[in-house]
Amino acid sequence: MKNNVALLFFKRLVVFLSLFLFSIYGYSQKRYNEDVEAKIVLDKNNEFIKITGTAFNKTELNKSLRYRLSVIKTNPENSNRSKNDQNGRIVLNPNEKKELSTTTINTNEKDKIILLLLIYNLDDKIIGQDRVVLNELVDAIASKQKIIKALESQDVDSQSRDGVELRGIVVEDTKTKPGRDFYKLFYALYSRNKINGNKIVTIKEVLAIGSNTKIEVIVGDQIIFSFFVRPRNNYLVEMNDVAITKVYMHFKTLEKESKTIKRY
Repeated sequence: MKNNVALLFFKRLVVFLSLFLFSIYGYSQKRYNEDVEAKIVLDKNNEFIKITGTAFNKTELNKSLRYRLSVIKTNPENSNRSKNDQNGRIVLNPNEKKELSTTTINTNEKDKIILLLLIYNLDDKIIGQDRVVLNELVDAIASKQKIIKALESQDVDSQSRDGVELRGIVVEDTKTKPGRDFYKLFYALYSRNKINGNKIVTIKEVLAIGSNTKIEVIVGDQIIFSFFVRPRNNYLVEMNDVAITKVYMHFKTLEKESKTIKRY
C-alpha cells in the first residue's frame, strides 16, 4: 500500500515538475542560418557522391563553433538504421566561409540516406542547419532528378526546408550508457508512433549536481522535458513515456498555432 502511494506521489511530482519547466523556458523565434549558415554541398563524380559540410559566418564578429555532419542510412526493406557522425570545432572570421568535413558515398546505394549538418554556438545551441535526403523516392528516375535539383539549387529557402524537409529527426548528445539507453527507447517509440515532427528533437545529457547527469528533451531550441538520470530500465521507460507525450503534445500545439496564423 505504501509503495503504491509513493509511486502515485512520484508520478504526480514528475508531471508537476515537467509543467513547471515547460512554463520557464520560452520559445525561441530565432531562425537557423541567420548568423552562421550551414550548407551541405554535393559533388557527383561517376560512381561516387562527395559530401562536404560548409559554414559561412554572416556577421562582423568572430565565431567559435562546433559542428556535426551525420550520414543516416535506413534500409527500406527491413528498416535497419545506421548513423555515422563527424564532429569538430572551428573558428570563423567575419564573413568567412570554410569547409568543415567531407565524406563519400556510392551512387549505387539503395538505402534511404539523410545528410544532416548541425552547427552549434558556445552555448551549445543549434544556430545553423542543413538537411538533404537521397534515395527518398522509390522511383529511380524521380530520385535522380531530386539529386540533380539539389546539386543545381544551392540557395534553397531555409524556411521551406524547415517546413518540408526537417521531419522525423532525433539527434543524440549523450554522455553515459543510461543516457544512450534512453535515446534508444525514445527514438524507437518516436518512430513507432510516426510522430514525424517538423523540428529537430535533441536528446541531450548534461552534468547536474555532483556526479549526476540530467536528460533534456529539446524540440528546436526549446526544452520540453528534463529529468535526472537513474540507471534503472523501468525508470527510463517511465520517463520515456512522459517525454513522448510531452513532445507529441508540443507538436500538436505548434500545428494548431500554424493553422491559426494561416487562417488570419
